[in-house]
Amino acid sequence: MFQNPTALTFPHITNGWNSRNSTNRVAILPMLFLLGLVFGVPGHLLSQNKRDLETKRKNLIREIDLADKMLKKTTRSKAAALDRYVALQKQIERRESLIQTIGAEIIESQNAIDRTTAVVDALALDIQKMRADYGKMVRNAFRRKTLSNPLLYILSAGSLNQAFRRWLFLRKYDRFRKTQAEAILATQAMLANKITLLEASRKKQEELLSALQGQKTVLSTELVDKEKLLNTLKKDESRIRTELQQKQAAHEALNQAIERIIQEEISRKVEAARRPKTNPTTTATPSPAPASPAVPESGAPTTSAADIPDDSQTRSFRQNQGRLPWPVQDGVISRGFGRQKHPTLKNIEITNNGVDIRTDEASAVRAVYEGKVAGVQFIPGHDYTVILQHGNYYTVYSNLSETALTKGENIAAGQTIGRVSSNPISGTTELHFELWYQKKRLNPASWIKK
Repeated sequence: MFQNPTALTFPHITNGWNSRNSTNRVAILPMLFLLGLVFGVPGHLLSQNKRDLETKRKNLIREIDLADKMLKKTTRSKAAALDRYVALQKQIERRESLIQTIGAEIIESQNAIDRTTAVVDALALDIQKMRADYGKMVRNAFRRKTLSNPLLYILSAGSLNQAFRRWLFLRKYDRFRKTQAEAILATQAMLANKITLLEASRKKQEELLSALQGQKTVLSTELVDKEKLLNTLKKDESRIRTELQQKQAAHEALNQAIERIIQEEISRKVEAARRPKTNPTTTATPSPAPASPAVPESGAPTTSAADIPDDSQTRSFRQNQGRLPWPVQDGVISRGFGRQKHPTLKNIEITNNGVDIRTDEASAVRAVYEGKVAGVQFIPGHDYTVILQHGNYYTVYSNLSETALTKGENIAAGQTIGRVSSNPISGTTELHFELWYQKKRLNPASWIKK
Protein backbone atom coordinates (compact mmCIF):
# COMPACT_ATOMS: atom_id res chain seq x y z
CA MET A 1 0.00 0.00 0.00
CA PHE A 2 2.75 2.45 0.95
CA GLN A 3 5.75 3.11 -1.28
CA ASN A 4 9.06 4.74 -0.41
CA PRO A 5 8.05 8.42 0.04
CA THR A 6 11.19 9.74 -1.66
CA ALA A 7 10.33 7.85 -4.87
CA LEU A 8 6.99 9.66 -5.39
CA THR A 9 6.86 12.45 -7.91
CA PHE A 10 3.47 14.11 -8.34
CA PRO A 11 1.23 14.77 -5.36
CA HIS A 12 -2.46 15.57 -5.82
CA ILE A 13 -4.33 18.85 -5.46
CA THR A 14 -7.56 19.11 -3.52
CA ASN A 15 -9.62 22.12 -2.65
CA GLY A 16 -9.14 21.67 1.10
CA TRP A 17 -5.48 20.73 1.07
CA ASN A 18 -4.07 24.13 1.94
CA SER A 19 -6.46 24.75 4.82
CA ARG A 20 -6.83 21.33 6.45
CA ASN A 21 -4.29 18.66 5.44
CA SER A 22 -1.29 20.97 5.57
CA THR A 23 -2.13 21.93 9.13
CA ASN A 24 -2.29 18.28 10.22
CA ARG A 25 0.94 17.35 8.49
CA VAL A 26 2.94 20.36 9.61
CA ALA A 27 1.90 19.60 13.19
CA ILE A 28 3.87 16.34 13.10
CA LEU A 29 7.29 17.91 13.58
CA PRO A 30 6.25 20.07 16.58
CA MET A 31 4.71 16.93 18.08
CA LEU A 32 8.06 15.14 17.76
CA PHE A 33 9.71 18.12 19.42
CA LEU A 34 7.25 17.91 22.30
CA LEU A 35 8.01 14.20 22.63
CA GLY A 36 11.65 15.14 23.03
CA LEU A 37 10.75 17.59 25.79
CA VAL A 38 8.47 15.18 27.61
CA PHE A 39 10.73 12.14 27.46
CA GLY A 40 14.17 13.54 26.76
CA VAL A 41 14.66 16.17 29.47
CA PRO A 42 13.65 14.01 32.47
CA GLY A 43 15.71 11.18 31.04
CA HIS A 44 18.74 13.47 30.82
CA LEU A 45 18.30 14.63 34.39
CA LEU A 46 17.83 11.09 35.68
CA SER A 47 20.78 9.75 33.67
CA GLN A 48 23.11 11.64 36.03
CA ASN A 49 21.68 9.69 38.97
CA LYS A 50 22.08 6.51 36.95
CA ARG A 51 25.76 7.28 36.29
CA ASP A 52 26.33 8.09 39.97
CA LEU A 53 24.81 4.76 41.00
CA GLU A 54 26.92 2.91 38.47
CA THR A 55 30.09 4.62 39.71
CA LYS A 56 29.21 3.83 43.32
CA ARG A 57 28.53 0.19 42.41
CA LYS A 58 31.89 -0.16 40.64
CA ASN A 59 33.75 1.42 43.58
CA LEU A 60 32.02 -0.90 46.06
CA ILE A 61 32.82 -3.94 43.93
CA ARG A 62 36.47 -2.87 43.80
CA GLU A 63 36.58 -2.41 47.58
CA ILE A 64 34.84 -5.74 48.19
CA ASP A 65 37.18 -7.63 45.87
CA LEU A 66 40.20 -6.01 47.53
CA ALA A 67 38.86 -6.74 51.02
CA ASP A 68 38.09 -10.35 50.05
CA LYS A 69 41.67 -10.81 48.94
CA MET A 70 42.96 -9.38 52.22
CA LEU A 71 40.45 -11.33 54.29
CA LYS A 72 41.80 -14.56 52.83
CA LYS A 73 45.24 -13.61 54.15
CA THR A 74 43.91 -13.24 57.69
CA THR A 75 44.77 -16.33 59.66
CA ARG A 76 41.98 -18.39 61.18
CA SER A 77 43.82 -18.79 64.48
CA LYS A 78 42.13 -18.13 67.78
CA ALA A 79 44.29 -15.08 68.40
CA ALA A 80 43.27 -13.56 65.07
CA ALA A 81 39.53 -14.19 65.51
CA LEU A 82 38.75 -10.61 66.55
CA ASP A 83 40.61 -9.06 63.60
CA ARG A 84 38.83 -11.45 61.28
CA TYR A 85 35.47 -10.62 62.84
CA VAL A 86 36.01 -6.86 62.44
CA ALA A 87 37.09 -7.29 58.82
CA LEU A 88 34.12 -9.55 58.09
CA GLN A 89 31.71 -7.10 59.72
CA LYS A 90 33.05 -4.27 57.57
CA GLN A 91 32.80 -6.47 54.49
CA ILE A 92 29.16 -7.25 55.26
CA GLU A 93 28.44 -3.51 55.53
CA ARG A 94 30.00 -2.93 52.11
CA ARG A 95 28.06 -5.80 50.58
CA GLU A 96 24.77 -4.57 52.04
CA SER A 97 25.52 -1.13 50.58
CA LEU A 98 26.27 -2.78 47.24
CA ILE A 99 22.95 -4.65 47.33
CA GLN A 100 21.10 -1.40 48.03
CA THR A 101 22.96 0.31 45.18
CA ILE A 102 22.15 -2.49 42.74
CA GLY A 103 18.51 -2.34 43.86
CA ALA A 104 18.43 1.40 43.17
CA GLU A 105 20.03 0.77 39.77
CA ILE A 106 17.34 -1.78 38.93
CA ILE A 107 14.65 0.79 39.77
CA GLU A 108 16.40 3.37 37.57
CA SER A 109 16.69 0.78 34.80
CA GLN A 110 12.98 -0.03 35.03
CA ASN A 111 12.15 3.68 34.90
CA ALA A 112 14.32 4.02 31.79
CA ILE A 113 12.55 1.03 30.22
CA ASP A 114 9.15 2.56 30.97
CA ARG A 115 10.18 5.92 29.50
CA THR A 116 11.67 4.34 26.39
CA THR A 117 8.63 2.10 25.91
CA ALA A 118 6.39 5.16 26.04
CA VAL A 119 8.55 6.90 23.42
CA VAL A 120 8.52 3.79 21.20
CA ASP A 121 4.72 3.56 21.39
CA ALA A 122 4.34 7.27 20.61
CA LEU A 123 6.74 7.10 17.65
CA ALA A 124 5.07 3.98 16.27
CA LEU A 125 1.69 5.73 16.43
CA ASP A 126 3.17 8.79 14.68
CA ILE A 127 4.57 6.68 11.86
CA GLN A 128 1.28 4.88 11.46
CA LYS A 129 -0.62 8.17 11.14
CA MET A 130 1.99 9.71 8.84
CA ARG A 131 1.98 6.69 6.56
CA ALA A 132 -1.82 6.62 6.37
CA ASP A 133 -1.95 10.33 5.61
CA TYR A 134 0.79 10.18 3.03
CA GLY A 135 -0.67 7.07 1.39
CA LYS A 136 -4.03 8.78 1.05
CA MET A 137 -2.38 11.73 -0.61
CA VAL A 138 -0.55 9.49 -3.10
CA ARG A 139 -3.65 7.47 -3.96
CA ASN A 140 -5.65 10.66 -4.60
CA ALA A 141 -2.88 11.98 -6.82
CA PHE A 142 -2.92 8.91 -9.06
CA ARG A 143 -6.70 8.59 -8.97
CA ARG A 144 -7.40 12.16 -10.04
CA LYS A 145 -4.43 12.44 -12.40
CA THR A 146 -4.57 16.12 -11.58
CA LEU A 147 -0.84 16.58 -11.63
CA SER A 148 0.08 13.78 -14.02
CA ASN A 149 1.60 16.42 -16.29
CA PRO A 150 2.81 19.46 -14.31
CA LEU A 151 3.87 21.32 -17.47
CA LEU A 152 0.39 20.95 -18.99
CA TYR A 153 -1.11 22.11 -15.70
CA ILE A 154 0.92 25.32 -15.83
CA LEU A 155 0.37 25.99 -19.52
CA SER A 156 -3.41 25.53 -19.18
CA ALA A 157 -3.60 28.60 -16.96
CA GLY A 158 -5.91 31.40 -18.06
CA SER A 159 -3.26 34.08 -17.66
CA LEU A 160 0.45 34.55 -17.14
CA ASN A 161 -0.13 35.55 -13.54
CA GLN A 162 -2.18 32.40 -12.89
CA ALA A 163 0.53 30.27 -14.54
CA PHE A 164 3.17 31.83 -12.26
CA ARG A 165 1.04 31.17 -9.18
CA ARG A 166 0.54 27.55 -10.25
CA TRP A 167 4.31 27.17 -10.70
CA LEU A 168 4.96 28.59 -7.23
CA PHE A 169 2.29 26.32 -5.78
CA LEU A 170 3.85 23.24 -7.38
CA ARG A 171 7.25 24.16 -5.96
CA LYS A 172 5.83 24.62 -2.45
CA TYR A 173 3.86 21.43 -2.68
CA ASP A 174 6.85 19.44 -3.86
CA ARG A 175 8.98 20.89 -1.06
CA PHE A 176 6.31 19.97 1.47
CA ARG A 177 6.13 16.43 0.08
CA LYS A 178 9.87 16.00 0.49
CA THR A 179 9.71 17.41 4.02
CA GLN A 180 7.01 14.91 4.93
CA ALA A 181 9.03 12.06 3.45
CA GLU A 182 12.10 13.12 5.41
CA ALA A 183 9.99 13.38 8.58
CA ILE A 184 8.77 9.81 8.14
CA LEU A 185 12.31 8.51 7.58
CA ALA A 186 13.64 10.48 10.57
CA THR A 187 10.87 9.13 12.78
CA GLN A 188 11.60 5.59 11.62
CA ALA A 189 15.30 6.04 12.46
CA MET A 190 14.41 7.46 15.87
CA LEU A 191 12.10 4.53 16.51
CA ALA A 192 14.82 2.02 15.57
CA ASN A 193 17.28 3.76 17.91
CA LYS A 194 14.81 3.76 20.81
CA ILE A 195 14.09 0.06 20.28
CA THR A 196 17.85 -0.64 20.42
CA LEU A 197 18.13 1.35 23.67
CA LEU A 198 15.16 -0.52 25.07
CA GLU A 199 16.75 -3.90 24.35
CA ALA A 200 20.03 -2.74 25.92
CA SER A 201 18.18 -1.51 29.04
CA ARG A 202 16.40 -4.85 29.41
CA LYS A 203 19.67 -6.75 29.04
CA LYS A 204 21.31 -4.47 31.63
CA GLN A 205 18.43 -5.05 34.00
CA GLU A 206 18.81 -8.82 33.67
CA GLU A 207 22.54 -8.50 34.49
CA LEU A 208 21.77 -6.35 37.55
CA LEU A 209 19.16 -8.83 38.78
CA SER A 210 21.67 -11.67 38.41
CA ALA A 211 24.34 -9.64 40.28
CA LEU A 212 21.85 -8.81 43.02
CA GLN A 213 21.02 -12.46 43.56
CA GLY A 214 24.71 -13.38 43.63
CA GLN A 215 25.51 -10.72 46.23
CA LYS A 216 22.61 -11.85 48.41
CA THR A 217 23.91 -15.43 48.32
CA VAL A 218 27.42 -14.36 49.35
CA LEU A 219 25.99 -12.10 52.06
CA SER A 220 24.07 -15.02 53.57
CA THR A 221 27.30 -17.03 53.79
CA GLU A 222 29.16 -14.10 55.39
CA LEU A 223 26.41 -13.61 57.98
CA VAL A 224 26.70 -17.27 58.98
CA ASP A 225 30.49 -16.94 59.31
CA LYS A 226 30.06 -13.77 61.36
CA GLU A 227 27.69 -15.52 63.78
CA LYS A 228 30.12 -18.40 64.23
CA LEU A 229 33.00 -16.02 64.93
CA LEU A 230 30.87 -14.07 67.41
CA ASN A 231 30.07 -17.25 69.36
CA THR A 232 33.77 -18.11 69.43
CA LEU A 233 34.73 -14.65 70.67
CA LYS A 234 32.11 -14.71 73.44
CA LYS A 235 33.81 -17.76 74.88
CA ASP A 236 37.15 -15.95 74.96
CA GLU A 237 36.11 -12.61 76.46
CA SER A 238 38.84 -12.47 79.11
CA ARG A 239 41.62 -12.72 76.53
CA ILE A 240 39.96 -10.04 74.39
CA ARG A 241 39.76 -7.68 77.37
CA THR A 242 43.45 -8.21 78.08
CA GLU A 243 44.37 -7.53 74.45
CA LEU A 244 42.17 -4.43 74.49
CA GLN A 245 44.01 -3.05 77.50
CA GLN A 246 47.35 -3.62 75.78
CA LYS A 247 46.13 -1.91 72.61
CA GLN A 248 44.77 1.03 74.58
CA ALA A 249 48.12 1.45 76.34
CA ALA A 250 49.95 1.42 73.00
CA HIS A 251 47.37 3.82 71.58
CA GLU A 252 47.84 6.22 74.49
CA ALA A 253 51.62 6.13 74.04
CA LEU A 254 51.15 6.93 70.35
CA ASN A 255 48.75 9.76 71.15
CA GLN A 256 51.14 11.32 73.68
CA ALA A 257 54.03 11.14 71.22
CA ILE A 258 51.96 12.83 68.49
CA GLU A 259 50.72 15.56 70.82
CA ARG A 260 54.23 16.22 72.12
CA ILE A 261 55.71 16.60 68.62
CA ILE A 262 52.87 18.84 67.45
CA GLN A 263 53.09 20.93 70.61
CA GLU A 264 56.82 21.45 70.00
CA GLU A 265 56.09 22.76 66.50
CA ILE A 266 53.31 25.01 67.77
CA SER A 267 55.55 26.40 70.53
CA ARG A 268 58.27 27.12 67.99
CA LYS A 269 55.76 29.03 65.82
CA VAL A 270 54.47 30.91 68.86
CA GLU A 271 57.98 32.01 69.78
CA ALA A 272 58.61 33.11 66.20
CA ALA A 273 55.36 35.11 66.24
CA ARG A 274 56.26 36.81 69.56
CA ARG A 275 59.81 37.62 68.51
CA PRO A 276 60.05 41.34 67.50
CA LYS A 277 61.04 41.96 63.91
CA THR A 278 63.86 44.46 63.40
CA ASN A 279 65.11 46.13 60.24
CA PRO A 280 68.84 45.36 59.88
CA THR A 281 69.44 48.55 57.84
CA THR A 282 68.35 50.82 60.66
CA THR A 283 69.62 51.34 64.19
CA ALA A 284 67.18 50.35 66.87
CA THR A 285 66.38 53.19 69.25
CA PRO A 286 64.97 52.65 72.70
CA SER A 287 61.25 53.25 72.89
CA PRO A 288 59.45 54.68 75.89
CA ALA A 289 58.07 52.18 78.35
CA PRO A 290 54.40 51.37 77.84
CA ALA A 291 51.87 52.63 80.31
CA SER A 292 50.56 49.09 80.98
CA PRO A 293 52.42 45.77 81.03
CA ALA A 294 52.45 43.76 77.76
CA VAL A 295 51.99 40.45 79.56
CA PRO A 296 49.98 39.44 82.58
CA GLU A 297 51.62 39.61 86.00
CA SER A 298 52.02 35.83 85.94
CA GLY A 299 54.44 36.23 83.03
CA ALA A 300 52.47 33.90 80.71
CA PRO A 301 52.77 34.81 77.01
CA THR A 302 49.76 36.44 75.40
CA THR A 303 50.27 34.58 72.10
CA SER A 304 48.63 31.14 71.72
CA ALA A 305 48.23 28.55 68.97
CA ALA A 306 45.03 30.26 67.88
CA ASP A 307 47.04 33.41 67.13
CA ILE A 308 49.27 31.64 64.59
CA PRO A 309 48.14 32.79 61.14
CA ASP A 310 47.59 30.30 58.34
CA ASP A 311 50.40 30.48 55.82
CA SER A 312 50.14 29.73 52.09
CA GLN A 313 50.88 26.02 52.58
CA THR A 314 48.11 25.72 55.17
CA ARG A 315 45.61 27.39 52.84
CA SER A 316 46.74 25.26 49.92
CA PHE A 317 46.38 22.08 51.97
CA ARG A 318 42.88 23.11 53.08
CA GLN A 319 41.82 23.67 49.47
CA ASN A 320 42.59 20.01 48.74
CA GLN A 321 40.02 18.64 51.18
CA GLY A 322 38.34 15.64 49.59
CA ARG A 323 41.04 15.44 46.91
CA LEU A 324 44.09 14.19 48.81
CA PRO A 325 45.48 10.89 47.49
CA TRP A 326 45.41 7.74 49.59
CA PRO A 327 48.61 7.11 51.56
CA VAL A 328 48.77 3.59 50.03
CA GLN A 329 48.22 2.40 46.47
CA ASP A 330 45.39 -0.04 47.27
CA GLY A 331 43.47 -0.31 50.50
CA VAL A 332 40.15 -0.27 52.32
CA ILE A 333 39.24 1.46 55.57
CA SER A 334 38.90 -1.25 58.20
CA ARG A 335 38.20 1.04 61.19
CA GLY A 336 36.71 4.51 60.99
CA PHE A 337 37.30 7.73 62.87
CA GLY A 338 35.90 8.63 66.31
CA ARG A 339 34.23 6.80 69.18
CA GLN A 340 32.59 3.50 68.37
CA LYS A 341 31.28 0.47 70.19
CA HIS A 342 33.57 -2.49 70.64
CA PRO A 343 32.55 -5.18 68.13
CA THR A 344 32.07 -7.90 70.79
CA LEU A 345 32.41 -6.45 74.31
CA LYS A 346 29.23 -4.92 75.73
CA ASN A 347 29.27 -1.38 77.16
CA ILE A 348 32.81 -0.83 75.88
CA GLU A 349 33.67 2.01 73.52
CA ILE A 350 36.95 2.55 71.72
CA THR A 351 38.30 5.78 70.23
CA ASN A 352 40.12 5.97 66.94
CA ASN A 353 41.92 9.27 66.33
CA GLY A 354 42.30 8.45 62.64
CA VAL A 355 41.46 5.63 60.26
CA ASP A 356 42.97 2.18 59.84
CA ILE A 357 43.61 1.21 56.23
CA ARG A 358 44.03 -2.47 55.42
CA THR A 359 46.35 -3.00 52.49
CA ASP A 360 48.71 -5.50 50.84
CA GLU A 361 51.77 -6.83 52.61
CA ALA A 362 54.77 -4.46 52.64
CA SER A 363 52.84 -1.77 50.77
CA ALA A 364 54.67 1.50 50.23
CA VAL A 365 53.37 4.45 52.25
CA ARG A 366 53.37 7.79 50.43
CA ALA A 367 53.02 11.37 51.65
CA VAL A 368 49.59 12.74 50.77
CA TYR A 369 50.97 16.27 50.45
CA GLU A 370 54.28 18.09 50.39
CA GLY A 371 55.72 19.17 53.73
CA LYS A 372 58.52 18.48 56.15
CA VAL A 373 59.17 15.80 58.74
CA ALA A 374 58.05 17.04 62.16
CA GLY A 375 59.06 13.86 63.94
CA VAL A 376 59.87 10.15 63.70
CA GLN A 377 59.08 7.89 66.64
CA PHE A 378 59.20 4.17 67.35
CA ILE A 379 56.34 3.07 69.59
CA PRO A 380 55.84 -0.56 70.69
CA GLY A 381 52.59 -1.84 69.23
CA HIS A 382 52.66 0.72 66.43
CA ASP A 383 56.23 0.33 65.16
CA TYR A 384 57.53 3.45 63.41
CA THR A 385 55.39 6.60 63.29
CA VAL A 386 56.13 9.49 60.92
CA ILE A 387 54.55 12.94 61.40
CA LEU A 388 54.63 15.35 58.47
CA GLN A 389 53.89 19.06 58.82
CA HIS A 390 51.98 20.96 56.12
CA GLY A 391 51.78 24.49 57.49
CA ASN A 392 49.36 24.24 60.43
CA TYR A 393 48.20 20.78 59.32
CA TYR A 394 49.86 17.50 60.29
CA THR A 395 49.52 14.01 58.81
CA VAL A 396 50.46 10.96 60.85
CA TYR A 397 51.53 7.61 59.37
CA SER A 398 51.79 4.85 61.95
CA ASN A 399 52.56 1.11 61.92
CA LEU A 400 55.51 1.37 59.54
CA SER A 401 57.99 -1.48 59.46
CA GLU A 402 60.76 0.79 58.22
CA THR A 403 61.54 4.43 57.41
CA ALA A 404 64.69 6.34 56.55
CA LEU A 405 63.38 9.85 57.25
CA THR A 406 64.87 12.32 59.71
CA LYS A 407 63.34 15.31 61.45
CA GLY A 408 63.35 18.52 59.41
CA GLU A 409 63.63 16.72 56.06
CA ASN A 410 61.53 18.17 53.24
CA ILE A 411 59.10 15.72 51.65
CA ALA A 412 57.43 15.92 48.23
CA ALA A 413 53.83 14.86 47.61
CA GLY A 414 53.67 11.18 46.73
CA GLN A 415 57.16 10.47 48.09
CA THR A 416 57.59 7.08 49.75
CA ILE A 417 58.16 7.50 53.49
CA GLY A 418 58.14 3.85 54.56
CA ARG A 419 56.36 0.50 54.32
CA VAL A 420 53.44 -0.93 56.25
CA SER A 421 54.23 -3.64 58.76
CA SER A 422 52.19 -6.84 59.09
CA ASN A 423 50.84 -8.43 62.24
CA PRO A 424 52.67 -11.77 62.62
CA ILE A 425 49.73 -13.31 64.53
CA SER A 426 46.73 -12.25 62.45
CA GLY A 427 48.54 -11.78 59.14
CA THR A 428 46.86 -8.40 58.60
CA THR A 429 48.64 -5.38 57.15
CA GLU A 430 47.16 -2.09 58.32
CA LEU A 431 48.30 1.53 58.19
CA HIS A 432 47.07 3.88 60.92
CA PHE A 433 46.56 7.32 59.36
CA GLU A 434 45.69 10.53 61.24
CA LEU A 435 45.12 14.17 60.28
CA TRP A 436 45.46 17.14 62.65
CA TYR A 437 44.92 20.88 62.40
CA GLN A 438 47.18 22.25 65.12
CA LYS A 439 45.79 20.41 68.22
CA LYS A 440 42.49 19.39 66.64
CA ARG A 441 41.97 15.88 65.30
CA LEU A 442 40.17 15.64 61.94
CA ASN A 443 38.50 12.74 60.14
CA PRO A 444 40.93 11.73 57.36
CA ALA A 445 38.16 9.95 55.44
CA SER A 446 36.63 13.32 54.52
CA TRP A 447 39.95 14.58 53.14
CA ILE A 448 41.13 11.73 50.91
CA LYS A 449 39.60 10.89 47.54
CA LYS A 450 36.51 8.70 47.58
